Amino acid sequence: MDCLKIIRGLDLPDCWIAAGLIRNSYWDHLHKVKRPPLKSDIDVIYFDPKDTRQKTEQVYEEKLKSEAPEVEAIFGKWSVKNQARMHQVNRDRPYQSCYDALQHWPETVTAIAARLTVANDIELLHPFGLEDLYQKKVRPCPYFKEHKLFEFKIRQDKKRWQDRWSDLKTEF
Repeated sequence: MDCLKIIRGLDLPDCWIAAGLIRNSYWDHLHKVKRPPLKSDIDVIYFDPKDTRQKTEQVYEEKLKSEAPEVEAIFGKWSVKNQARMHQVNRDRPYQSCYDALQHWPETVTAIAARLTVANDIELLHPFGLEDLYQKKVRPCPYFKEHKLFEFKIRQDKKRWQDRWSDLKTEF
């Protein structure tokens, strides 16, 4: 909740916390993991086609780092990415929104984002639904399955999620 409150304060357009922090927190809860959280990036995504400079993202990362250093100590470093430019990095067609960008992420369980509304409700963004997350199933998003399956397989080998959550099922 603290992370969601912090990023809401950035007041960025179409802004969310995505990927690992959401997925890992849920899986830890589901598996009753008492260990410290798995450190990874705290992925903050937003969509602003008016300013696609990487320098702007770095300014927001520094702001988050200085405002909430305790968050980095627990979860890992802040990573802020404007999805309006990430299609260039990923060699995809231009994305139209964060929802569209998430459809090009590697796994269905990673293509999940959350934010806090002004009414303090949690809003979720999940183009492929939440069933894979609930069922502990790791599978490629349709785009990765069709165009980047080899990259998906390499990523799974590197992530070694089964070491922490032994009952995850990977499907290709």
